[in-house]
Amino acid sequence: MKRFLAFILIAASILALHAVNTFAADTDVLPVDNFAVTGGINTEKACDITFDSTRLISGTASKDTVVTISVYDITDPDNKFLDSSYSITVGSAGIFSQSVDLAEGKNYVIVAASNGNKHSEVSTVINRKGRFIKAVLSQYIALPGQNK
Repeated sequence: MKRFLAFILIAASILALHAVNTFAADTDVLPVDNFAVTGGINTEKACDITFDSTRLISGTASKDTVVTISVYDITDPDNKFLDSSYSITVGSAGIFSQSVDLAEGKNYVIVAASNGNKHSEVSTVINRKGRFIKAVLSQYIALPGQNK
């Protein structure tokens, strides 16, 4: 019984210390003031699908915030590589906008904002489909009630 109580006490101590370390790490980095992506990516979806070769990403942040947009090609799950990177310094209007190139296939897009010791980021996957699929889909006409 003593061994069981000692085990419970040690396990509780380890869990408590782990929780303190986790919370301490979260407070070291503060979010960037007024940072929000307002167009171009939808973080609520697991994957956004498009036929377009470019995407206009826009948003807001405090003046002098550096916004970096990185696009990774993840078509091959075993080989992810940085396809392109863009850097924008937000001006006095507090807005940013950048057109990014998308490779055919899956693109992992990260929009990161840094201002002093503050950092925020959002990410999503944009799957760019090819012209062949677009041509095939354009041959079909979808009519209500025809999905029998």
